[in-house]
Amino acid sequence: MELRGLYKAHYRFQFLSAAFQLGLFALAEKEPGLAVGEIATRLGLKEQPTRILLLGCTVFGLLDKKGDGYHITPLSKPLTANFDEAPASNIPWEQDGIYRAMAWFCESLKEDTNVGLRREIPGTASTLYGRLAENPELEATFHTMMSSVSRLVGAELGEKLDLSECTHLLDIGGGTAINASNFAARRPDLRITIGDLPSIAAAANEEIEKLGLADRVRAVSLDAFHDEFPTGCDGVLFAHFLEIWSPERVQELLAKAARALPPGGAVYVVTPRQDDDGTGPERAALLSAYFHTIASGEGMVYTGAEYEEWFRAVGIEPAGRMPLGADTVVITGRKA
Repeated sequence: MELRGLYKAHYRFQFLSAAFQLGLFALAEKEPGLAVGEIATRLGLKEQPTRILLLGCTVFGLLDKKGDGYHITPLSKPLTANFDEAPASNIPWEQDGIYRAMAWFCESLKEDTNVGLRREIPGTASTLYGRLAENPELEATFHTMMSSVSRLVGAELGEKLDLSECTHLLDIGGGTAINASNFAARRPDLRITIGDLPSIAAAANEEIEKLGLADRVRAVSLDAFHDEFPTGCDGVLFAHFLEIWSPERVQELLAKAARALPPGGAVYVVTPRQDDDGTGPERAALLSAYFHTIASGEGMVYTGAEYEEWFRAVGIEPAGRMPLGADTVVITGRKA
C-alpha cells in the first residue's frame, strides 16, 4: 500500500462521512446531474463549503462530474439507501464511536488498556459496552451497526453450521436473537437459550415473542464472568464474543462452557479469523486495535490455533474449523 494513502487516510474518511451525514449521496442518486449551486441549496450549505465537499468526493471516486453536474458512482451507490444495513450503518458508528478514540491507539498500547474509550467516550464503565448504556444515542448507533453485521453473518451461519447433533443450544452473548432465530427457523426441534445482560435479554424475549418462537427460544439474564452457565444444554455458542476479552478470560469462559456440557457436548466459536502465522487478514488487525483501544482494553482477534490450545486446556477436543465469508471462522470442539 502506498505510504501516502496511509497517512492521508483521515481526509478520505471525513469526506466520506460528511457527504453521508449531509445526504449528498442520496441526493445525487435521486437527482443526478445537479450543479454546485443546486446541491448547496438542497444540502443547506454555502457554495464554497459545497465546492470543497464535491471536490473531495470527486477526487476519491465517490462522485463523478460530467460537465457541471454530479452523479453517483458504483463506489458510493450502496450508501444511497438502506441506512440501517451495511455498509451504510457502519459510517455513523465509525464517525461517532471509533474515529476520535482511535487517535489514542499508541497510548493504549503503552498503557495496555483502552485509553481511547476513557478519553473520548463519556462515562465511568471500564468497557465500551458499559459506557454505551450511559450514552443512549451512541448505543443506538452501535446496535444498528452490530445488528446489520449480525444479519449478514447470521444468515450464512444458520445455513452452514451443522447443529444436527444438538438438541439444546446455549447462545452466550446472543443479543436480540438474530442467530437464534436463524437456527430455529431451520431446526424446528432445536431448543435455544440465550444468555445475556438483563436489558438485552428483555429485548431478546420481546423479539422472540414477535417471531412466535417463545415455545422453543428464550433469553435469560446472565453475567458471563460472574455466573455459571445454565446446565441442560448439549451445545454452547460464542458468536463474536470471545475475541473481546483477554486470553485468561477466554479460557475462563471456555471452562464454564465445559462444566455446563455433558460428555460429547459441542462448543462453537464464531470469530473473526487471524491466520495461524499471524500475518493477516486486514480485518484482524483493525478489530484488534479497536478491541484494545476502545472496546475492552484487553482483547484481540486470536488465531484458530490459540482457540484449539485453550479448548484442550479445559477438556474440549478440537473438532474442526469452518470458514464463513472472507474473514470469519467457526471453530468447533467437543467435550471429552
